[in-house]
Amino acid sequence: MAEILVNIGIGDFEVSRDRNTSIITRGLGSCVAVCLYDKVAKVAGMAHIMLPVDNGRDELLNARFADTGVPRLFEAMIKNGAEPGRITVKIAGGARMFKMPGGSSLLEIGERNVEAITSVLSELKLKLVAADTGKDYGRTVEFSVASGELMVKAIGRSVTVI
Repeated sequence: MAEILVNIGIGDFEVSRDRNTSIITRGLGSCVAVCLYDKVAKVAGMAHIMLPVDNGRDELLNARFADTGVPRLFEAMIKNGAEPGRITVKIAGGARMFKMPGGSSLLEIGERNVEAITSVLSELKLKLVAADTGKDYGRTVEFSVASGELMVKAIGRSVTVI
Protein backbone atom coordinates (compact mmCIF):
# COMPACT_ATOMS: atom_id res chain seq x y z
CA MET A 1 0.00 0.00 0.00
CA ALA A 2 2.52 2.62 1.14
CA GLU A 3 6.28 2.95 1.30
CA ILE A 4 6.56 3.64 5.04
CA LEU A 5 4.98 1.29 7.60
CA VAL A 6 4.51 2.59 11.13
CA ASN A 7 4.01 -0.35 13.49
CA ILE A 8 1.96 0.05 16.66
CA GLY A 9 1.86 -2.46 19.48
CA ILE A 10 -0.77 -3.45 22.00
CA GLY A 11 -2.15 -0.39 23.75
CA ASP A 12 -0.43 2.07 21.41
CA PHE A 13 -1.83 4.59 18.98
CA GLU A 14 -0.45 6.63 16.11
CA VAL A 15 -1.71 9.53 13.99
CA SER A 16 -0.16 10.50 10.65
CA ARG A 17 -0.58 13.02 7.84
CA ASP A 18 2.19 11.48 5.71
CA ARG A 19 0.51 10.15 2.56
CA ASN A 20 3.39 7.71 1.97
CA THR A 21 2.63 5.99 5.26
CA SER A 22 0.46 3.14 6.43
CA ILE A 23 -0.14 2.35 10.07
CA ILE A 24 0.00 -1.36 10.88
CA THR A 25 -0.72 -3.56 13.87
CA ARG A 26 -0.22 -7.29 14.01
CA GLY A 27 -1.74 -10.15 15.94
CA LEU A 28 -5.19 -8.78 16.76
CA GLY A 29 -7.06 -11.52 18.59
CA SER A 30 -9.62 -10.18 21.05
CA CYS A 31 -7.97 -6.76 20.69
CA VAL A 32 -9.49 -4.25 18.26
CA ALA A 33 -7.84 -1.82 15.86
CA VAL A 34 -9.79 1.44 15.82
CA CYS A 35 -9.00 3.48 12.70
CA LEU A 36 -10.08 7.11 12.36
CA TYR A 37 -9.84 8.99 9.07
CA ASP A 38 -10.47 12.49 7.74
CA LYS A 39 -10.44 12.12 3.95
CA VAL A 40 -10.27 15.87 3.29
CA ALA A 41 -7.32 16.62 5.58
CA LYS A 42 -5.77 13.17 4.89
CA VAL A 43 -5.25 12.50 8.58
CA ALA A 44 -5.30 8.88 9.74
CA GLY A 45 -5.04 7.36 13.17
CA MET A 46 -5.08 3.88 14.64
CA ALA A 47 -5.34 2.60 18.20
CA HIS A 48 -4.74 -1.01 19.31
CA ILE A 49 -7.38 -1.45 22.03
CA MET A 50 -6.82 -4.34 24.44
CA LEU A 51 -9.62 -4.07 27.04
CA PRO A 52 -12.99 -2.34 27.32
CA VAL A 53 -12.62 -0.26 30.50
CA ASP A 54 -9.74 1.55 32.23
CA ASN A 55 -11.07 1.07 35.80
CA GLY A 56 -9.00 3.96 37.10
CA ARG A 57 -5.59 2.86 35.86
CA ASP A 58 -5.35 6.12 33.87
CA GLU A 59 -2.43 5.23 31.63
CA LEU A 60 -2.15 8.62 29.98
CA LEU A 61 0.12 7.87 27.07
CA ASN A 62 -1.51 4.84 25.50
CA ALA A 63 -4.69 3.44 24.08
CA ARG A 64 -4.96 0.18 26.00
CA PHE A 65 -8.59 0.72 27.04
CA ALA A 66 -11.60 1.56 24.85
CA ASP A 67 -13.07 4.14 27.22
CA THR A 68 -9.86 6.19 27.43
CA GLY A 69 -7.90 5.19 24.33
CA VAL A 70 -10.51 6.06 21.70
CA PRO A 71 -11.00 9.61 23.06
CA ARG A 72 -7.20 10.06 23.17
CA LEU A 73 -6.93 8.97 19.54
CA PHE A 74 -9.78 11.34 18.62
CA GLU A 75 -8.04 14.26 20.37
CA ALA A 76 -4.76 13.48 18.58
CA MET A 77 -6.61 13.46 15.24
CA ILE A 78 -8.01 16.95 15.95
CA LYS A 79 -4.55 18.22 16.97
CA ASN A 80 -3.26 16.98 13.60
CA GLY A 81 -5.85 18.91 11.58
CA ALA A 82 -8.83 16.55 11.35
CA GLU A 83 -12.32 18.06 11.61
CA PRO A 84 -14.62 16.14 13.99
CA GLY A 85 -17.56 16.15 11.57
CA ARG A 86 -15.49 14.59 8.78
CA ILE A 87 -13.93 11.75 10.76
CA THR A 88 -15.07 8.25 9.86
CA VAL A 89 -14.22 5.03 11.66
CA LYS A 90 -13.28 1.48 10.67
CA ILE A 91 -12.61 -1.30 13.16
CA ALA A 92 -11.17 -4.81 12.96
CA GLY A 93 -10.48 -7.56 15.49
CA GLY A 94 -12.52 -8.50 18.52
CA ALA A 95 -12.27 -12.23 17.87
CA ARG A 96 -13.25 -15.00 20.23
CA MET A 97 -9.93 -16.77 20.46
CA PHE A 98 -10.79 -19.37 23.11
CA LYS A 99 -13.84 -21.59 23.52
CA MET A 100 -14.42 -22.73 27.06
CA PRO A 101 -17.07 -25.12 28.35
CA GLY A 102 -19.94 -23.25 29.92
CA GLY A 103 -19.38 -20.17 27.75
CA SER A 104 -18.37 -17.69 30.47
CA SER A 105 -19.11 -14.13 29.35
CA LEU A 106 -15.89 -13.02 31.08
CA LEU A 107 -13.99 -14.73 28.27
CA GLU A 108 -15.87 -12.78 25.60
CA ILE A 109 -13.29 -9.99 25.71
CA GLY A 110 -13.39 -9.42 21.95
CA GLU A 111 -17.14 -8.92 21.94
CA ARG A 112 -16.94 -6.68 25.02
CA ASN A 113 -14.19 -4.63 23.35
CA VAL A 114 -16.33 -4.08 20.25
CA GLU A 115 -19.35 -3.08 22.38
CA ALA A 116 -17.27 -0.63 24.44
CA ILE A 117 -15.72 0.90 21.33
CA THR A 118 -19.06 1.39 19.58
CA SER A 119 -20.43 3.01 22.74
CA VAL A 120 -17.50 5.47 22.90
CA LEU A 121 -17.85 6.21 19.17
CA SER A 122 -21.51 7.05 19.74
CA GLU A 123 -20.62 9.38 22.63
CA LEU A 124 -18.07 11.13 20.40
CA LYS A 125 -20.62 11.29 17.54
CA LEU A 126 -18.26 9.39 15.23
CA LYS A 127 -19.61 7.35 12.34
CA LEU A 128 -18.60 3.69 12.05
CA VAL A 129 -18.46 3.01 8.29
CA ALA A 130 -16.88 -0.48 8.18
CA ALA A 131 -16.06 -3.37 10.49
CA ASP A 132 -14.42 -6.77 10.31
CA THR A 133 -14.93 -8.12 13.83
CA GLY A 134 -15.74 -11.27 15.74
CA LYS A 135 -15.22 -14.79 14.41
CA ASP A 136 -12.47 -17.03 15.82
CA TYR A 137 -9.26 -15.95 14.11
CA GLY A 138 -6.60 -13.30 14.53
CA ARG A 139 -5.94 -10.44 12.15
CA THR A 140 -3.19 -8.09 11.03
CA VAL A 141 -4.34 -4.72 9.70
CA GLU A 142 -2.74 -2.00 7.61
CA PHE A 143 -4.34 1.46 7.36
CA SER A 144 -3.40 3.79 4.47
CA VAL A 145 -3.04 7.49 5.22
CA ALA A 146 -3.44 8.36 1.51
CA SER A 147 -6.66 6.44 0.86
CA GLY A 148 -8.20 5.53 4.22
CA GLU A 149 -8.35 1.89 3.12
CA LEU A 150 -8.01 -0.71 5.85
CA MET A 151 -6.42 -3.95 4.65
CA VAL A 152 -7.30 -6.91 6.87
CA LYS A 153 -5.13 -10.04 6.67
CA ALA A 154 -5.73 -13.38 8.39
CA ILE A 155 -3.88 -16.67 7.99
CA GLY A 156 -5.64 -18.96 5.53
CA ARG A 157 -8.09 -16.30 4.40
CA SER A 158 -8.14 -13.87 1.53
CA VAL A 159 -7.14 -10.28 2.21
CA THR A 160 -10.09 -7.97 2.77
CA VAL A 161 -10.06 -4.22 2.14
CA ILE A 162 -12.67 -2.19 3.98
